[in-house]
Amino acid sequence: MSEVDDAVERSLDLAWELFAAQPTHPRVAELALQVLAAQPERSGVSLLLGSHREVCGETDAARRLYLDVAGRRDAQFVNAARALRHLAFAEDDHPEALRWANTVLREDHEQWDDWMELGAALALGGEHESGWSQLDDAVERCARTAPDELPRALGQRAVHLLRTYAPVDRFVRAAEEAIRAEAASPWVALMLGWAYLLQYRFDDAERLGLRLLRENPTEDLFQNLVGTARTLQGVVENADAEGYTLEDIRRSGVLETAWRELRDQELGTDLRSALAALDQVMPADLRATLRPGASFGDEAETEHIGAMAAEALLTWHDGQRPGSGAVWGQAEPFRLMSAAEVVALCTEIEADPAAHPDWPEDEAGEQVMTDDAGAYLVVVAFGALVRRRPGYPEEAVAPSMADWVWDRVAELGGRDPRPTPVRDRGSAPAP
Repeated sequence: MSEVDDAVERSLDLAWELFAAQPTHPRVAELALQVLAAQPERSGVSLLLGSHREVCGETDAARRLYLDVAGRRDAQFVNAARALRHLAFAEDDHPEALRWANTVLREDHEQWDDWMELGAALALGGEHESGWSQLDDAVERCARTAPDELPRALGQRAVHLLRTYAPVDRFVRAAEEAIRAEAASPWVALMLGWAYLLQYRFDDAERLGLRLLRENPTEDLFQNLVGTARTLQGVVENADAEGYTLEDIRRSGVLETAWRELRDQELGTDLRSALAALDQVMPADLRATLRPGASFGDEAETEHIGAMAAEALLTWHDGQRPGSGAVWGQAEPFRLMSAAEVVALCTEIEADPAAHPDWPEDEAGEQVMTDDAGAYLVVVAFGALVRRRPGYPEEAVAPSMADWVWDRVAELGGRDPRPTPVRDRGSAPAP
């Protein structure tokens, strides 16, 4: 080996060592560029430089380097694809992350963590069930092929389930399994803390968060866990002062509903997004029946206005003209209620509960629509939309008010961004 080659290798070794210790250090780029000036064909060095650019926030430069290596189609192609997958995740470009996740697996389908990344891309892109199942498959693959890495796989699955707001029970089981496998990991413990919150175990979550803070007092995520636990403890204390128990709060499904709302906001499928989409396709005859949006400043005025569905609807439009429900084109002529109508109905029920046996006492329901003939659409526990009429059992109408609005958007020819049912994508090799 020549003296020049020796110098190149020393520069490269130093670049890698420095990147491992201080990935944003400017000398990393200087050393990598020195190597590339002498040996521009070294794709691995281009990837090192791209990683440095990425951690420095220079994502466009990093992408160009990764794509250049991918275009060479040499031995570093799969690593370039992994780097592009990572960059897409960091930029919340879920379709691009999924494309590169599949590309990686077409090149190398042996690594369990590549299958884990595919599951994350599917779930983050809205293919929830197929993505979550793929996360489980990746854990099983790790247990078969790399058992020593199983604690890491369990932790990664819990993190991805948290990021995609998986159903509470599913996330909690995964978090508990991860903590059993690696109790010493503070990040896995953080997952368990959030699992405690979703099980209404606020005191346990606070104690765990405080333990984590003793080990790392400046970590924002640990502080957030403790702060959230204490906020929810305050909610319970206030409810207790008003005669409600923790079990009453649990039955209302308030945390589960908020969890779903967060997931829907991430996907752009929440109620406010649905109403904005409806505005784009609304026929003139429907628009003509809607009142201007309401504004709420008086606490007495908002006492009976729900915090989620009703408020979103009423600030969008404060109800519809009585008798105008037929313009929605549904089998039954339900129309939006105004804030005044909601308050009047709640006041009437509270004044004479015996005359309204179909309305449970102390229910956290939100009346949103009426057919002007005694029947109502009501958002009840866990966010479900039901039909309620005197003398009849409640009937499910939609999983949520947002789903009801998205159904109308789709009927009117608008784009419906809700996740589609699980389907065979056909782009990745079979596990």
